[in-house]
Amino acid sequence: MANKLFKNIIIGLVVISILGMAAIIYILWNQDDPNRALTIDEQIKFSYTTESINIDLSDKRYAQLQFNMITDSADAKEEVEKRMFQFRNILIKQTVEMDSSMLQNDLTGFENQLKDEMNTLMQEGEITDIYLISKIVQ
Repeated sequence: MANKLFKNIIIGLVVISILGMAAIIYILWNQDDPNRALTIDEQIKFSYTTESINIDLSDKRYAQLQFNMITDSADAKEEVEKRMFQFRNILIKQTVEMDSSMLQNDLTGFENQLKDEMNTLMQEGEITDIYLISKIVQ
């Protein structure tokens, strides 16, 4: 009787060990690399497009801008949607002394500046890119 109980315990431990090793191997092989670039499908899934935003420029002109913000997760996208009033505020502050020629020349720097400012506010992930997708200066 003791022999049969001992066999059952050993078989149980072997089965549990095999299942544990299989789980560890599965987790290691299917673990996403956090530093990998997002695929285009993920970028589309995690992107948020703003409405057109009108801003006054210092040379008595105005611009109508529209942005696409790429985030790193669905939670971050949702947070961006909630923080749009803050984005508009940052945009106004960044452009208050900007004239139309400044807005025409360094768009990449402008986009990066907006991204950096927004990322200081983000708590659920981050904005990986901001693209200016529509720009009308009058």
